[in-house]
Amino acid sequence: MHKVSKGSRFNQVYIPNSMSQIFEPGDVVEIRLVKKKSELFYSKNLKKIGSFKEKLISEIFSFLKGFNGIKKVFIVGSFLTKKIDYDDIDIIIVMKEIIGIEEINKKILDLFEIKLHLLFISEEQFNKLTESCPMTICMLRYFVSDKGFILPQKQIIDKNHISFLLMMPYDLIDTSIMNGAIWKSNLRRIICIERFLYGKELDSRHIDKILENMVGKKIFLLMEKGEFLNEETIKILKKIAKAKLIKIEEIIK
Repeated sequence: MHKVSKGSRFNQVYIPNSMSQIFEPGDVVEIRLVKKKSELFYSKNLKKIGSFKEKLISEIFSFLKGFNGIKKVFIVGSFLTKKIDYDDIDIIIVMKEIIGIEEINKKILDLFEIKLHLLFISEEQFNKLTESCPMTICMLRYFVSDKGFILPQKQIIDKNHISFLLMMPYDLIDTSIMNGAIWKSNLRRIICIERFLYGKELDSRHIDKILENMVGKKIFLLMEKGEFLNEETIKILKKIAKAKLIKIEEIIK
C-alpha cells in the first residue's frame, strides 16, 4: 500500500490520463501482483519453438519465480528439439542452495498435468559442470531459459568426473541388459565423452547421427523405441562400447 504522488521516483506505477480524476495525489492505493513477467531466452543453436510450447514454458517459469533461492531455470531435451514431443519436459533448476526442493517438486507436479523431470543443482556445482561435464555441456546445447546464458568457452578435463560418468557404461558391458533405450543412452554418453576429450563440438543431434552410423539404422530405431534387443545385437553393441572405452582410457591416463 502506498500514497499516490506526482514526481519522478524510479519505482512508479503509471496511471492513465482517463483515470486522473479517480486517483489523485494523497490517495492511498493498494497494488497487487496479478502475474509475474516471464521472458524466454533461447540458446543460439535452437530454432524458435511453437507458440503452445512457449506458453507452457512461460507458465512454468512464472510459477517457479514464486520460490526464493532459484537463480536460473532451463528447459532442455526432446521437448525443444522434437516437434511431436509435448508431454515430457526436462527442467534444470539452478539454486543458490539446494533447500526446499520437496515443496517445489510437489507443487509443480500437482499444478501441471504433464510428465516433468526436475533436476535441482546448486549454482556452484552448475558453474563447475558447464566447464567440465560433457553431458551437461551437450544438454545445454539446446535450451530455453528464464535468464540469458552462454556456455563458457573454457573446458576443463576432470579425470575423476569422466571416470564417474563411465561407471554406468562399464557396468552395462558386464550385464545381460537387453533394453534398447538403456543401450542408446550409454552409447550416446560414450560418444559424447570421447568428443569432449578431443575438443569437438557436442551436439545431441549430431551424436545421434554418429550412433546411427555406428550401429546401423535398424538397430538405432530399435534402441530409439526402447525395444528389447537380441543376443547377437547385444554382442555387437558391447564390442563397439569396449573399443570406445579403451580409446577414452588412453586419453585420460
